[in-house]
Amino acid sequence: MKSTIFFALFLVCAFTISYLPSATAQFVLDTDDDPLQNGGTYYMLPVMRGKGGGIEVDSTGKEICPLTVVQSPNELDKGIGLVFTSPLHALFIAEGYPLSIKFGSFAVITLCAGMPTEWAIVEREGLQAVKLAARDTVDGWFNIERVSREYNDYKLVFCPQQAEDNKCEDIGIQIDDDGIRRLVLSKNKPLVVQFQKFRSSTA
Repeated sequence: MKSTIFFALFLVCAFTISYLPSATAQFVLDTDDDPLQNGGTYYMLPVMRGKGGGIEVDSTGKEICPLTVVQSPNELDKGIGLVFTSPLHALFIAEGYPLSIKFGSFAVITLCAGMPTEWAIVEREGLQAVKLAARDTVDGWFNIERVSREYNDYKLVFCPQQAEDNKCEDIGIQIDDDGIRRLVLSKNKPLVVQFQKFRSSTA
């Protein structure tokens, strides 16, 4: 717990100077051309149609609970709402801001109640995958980077804390042997996405 608090404080101190909001900051825009709110909930949808839908969770390998972050195989499925939060004291999220990402509420079996909802990078068997995990994680943070200036197209990247060259890696898709579209670190093969405001089906 102490290490988590220390890391959060480190992020705030390390990035406050570099990422102070300014008149030239490029905000991340949703499909309505509105800037993403810090702490807001959004669907993350692929730009390329016909290759899956929104983002959700699934069980892979020997997992009992759904701990693997995946892309829905159904392109009409928007997935689960995602909460994007920056430790910076800013109302809106700009490109390059350090971020934590977690799922909003979703139903799980009783056995899995209390499972983590925040994204993390876990490296196992040579694969760095996006998981819901509290152990064996790679220290770092997520960023959003724009792909197209003409459209509101973006990609997610992960920036390891211990990277020697301070280089961030793209988040892309790897299809495993079971046909599951897993989110993984991918060199130069990003999943290009747009952000759509989350609207509860019960609202």
